Amino acid sequence: MSNEQQFDEHGQQRGAGPGPEMLLEPRQERRLIAHGGCTRHVDFLVRVGEAPQADEADRMPLNVALVLDRSGSMSGEKIRTAKKAALALLDRLTEHDAVGVVVFDDHIDTIQAVEKVTPVLKAHVRAELARIEARANTALHEGWLTGCKAIAEVLGAGSPDALARCFLLTDGQANVGITEPEAIAGEAANIREHTGIGTSTFGIGEDYSEELLGPMAVAGGGQFHHLRTAGEIGTTFVRELGEMLAVAAINVRLELEVPANLPVDVLSAYRAAPDAAATHWTVALGDLLSREERHVTVRFTFPPQAEGREQETLRARLVWTVKGEERRTEWRDVVFTYADAAACDAEPFDPTVMHWVGQHLSDRAQIRSVSFSKGGEYGLAAAEVREAMSQVSPYAAESPELQEDLRALEELAQQIERGEMDPGNMKERYYRSQTRSSGKRDLRNE
Repeated sequence: MSNEQQFDEHGQQRGAGPGPEMLLEPRQERRLIAHGGCTRHVDFLVRVGEAPQADEADRMPLNVALVLDRSGSMSGEKIRTAKKAALALLDRLTEHDAVGVVVFDDHIDTIQAVEKVTPVLKAHVRAELARIEARANTALHEGWLTGCKAIAEVLGAGSPDALARCFLLTDGQANVGITEPEAIAGEAANIREHTGIGTSTFGIGEDYSEELLGPMAVAGGGQFHHLRTAGEIGTTFVRELGEMLAVAAINVRLELEVPANLPVDVLSAYRAAPDAAATHWTVALGDLLSREERHVTVRFTFPPQAEGREQETLRARLVWTVKGEERRTEWRDVVFTYADAAACDAEPFDPTVMHWVGQHLSDRAQIRSVSFSKGGEYGLAAAEVREAMSQVSPYAAESPELQEDLRALEELAQQIERGEMDPGNMKERYYRSQTRSSGKRDLRNE
C-alpha cells in the first residue's frame, strides 16, 4: 500500500468516487495466546453500505452466458422447463446487456454468441431453443468453458465495468472430457481471477454431482443451486439475475497477512489461496449486494514460541471493484498477546464469535460428510459429524441456533450409521450448508 493513499474513518479509500461504503470488522474469540501453542478464531464481518440508486441507463451492464445440458437424462419436463427459464431470463435483459447461449451433450453447440440483447437476438434464441432436444452424454466441462470463452471475447473487446457470469444448468455428471471436480473448480477460480467471469451452477434432480457443482460455484464467485423440481429452474434463474442487477461491489476479496509458519484454516465456505510463502492469503467472497453482510470465520493455530515473545499481529483488508476501478480498505491489525496458561484459560471467549465458529463447523461437517458418504467412506463421514458435534457443543448453551445445529448433526450421524443415505436428502443438506456458510440466500422459494 503506497504512503500517498488516504482513507476515511471507516477505512475506505478516499477519492475513490461513487460506490458503496465497505466495512471490515475483525472480532477475536480471545486476545490472549499461550507460549506453548493454541488455536484462536477470528470472525471477519464484511458489510456493504447503501449503494447509490442507478437508473437503467446508468446501471452496470450484464454479460451472461447460459450453458444448458441437453444430455439424454434432461428429456421431457426438464429440457422444456430449462428452455422456458432461459427465455424468461432473456426477456429481462435489455440492449444494455449482452447474452450468449451454449447447449451441450457429448458435443458443444453455441446457438448464440455473446452479443448485445436486441429484439432480433431474442427471436433468434427463441427459434434455436425450440429445436433443441435431449440426447447423448454430458461434456459438462467443455460446455461450461465454451460459455466462459464466449464472454471473454466480449470482455476482451472492452467491458471493464460490466458484470460477467456463466449460468451452468445440468442434471448429470461430467463424463466426457475433464471430469475431476478439483481440477474444474481450480479452473473456475483461475477464470474468475484473470477475467472477472463468475460461475453459478444449477443442479436439478438427484443424479448430478454436488461435489462438482458446489466447489465450481464457490471457486467461480457465484452460487450453487440445488433444484428439486424442474419448476424451480425458472425461479432461480430469474432471481439470480435480479441479484446480479443489484450487485454493488464486484469480486470482493478478504486479504490476510499473517506471520510465517502460522497455519490458517478458513472455516466458511469460501475458496482461500495462500501465496508461495503462506504469509499472504486471499479469500474470494464473490460479488456483493448493497447492504449485504458476510461472515468469514478463520481458525489460526499458533505454534509454540519461546518465552519473552510478547505479541503476534495479523492484518486484514478488503479489495473490490466498482465501475472497473479496484478499491481497498486500510489494513486492520488483529493483535494477540502472549500470556501464561492460567491467564489464557481464564479469559472468557466472545460468544458472538463462537456462534459463527460453531455454525461454520456444523456446515462444513455436513458438506464433508455428504462427500465421504457418496464415496462409500461411511466411517469417515460419521466421524466428521461426531467431531463437529464435540467442537460445537461447548458454545451451544448460549445459542439456540447452535442447539438446533447439534440436533441436525445428531440426526445426520444416526442416518449415516444406519446406512440411510437418501440422495435427495443428502443433496439438500449439502446445498443448505454451503448456502448458509457462504452467506447466500435460497432463491428457490423466496
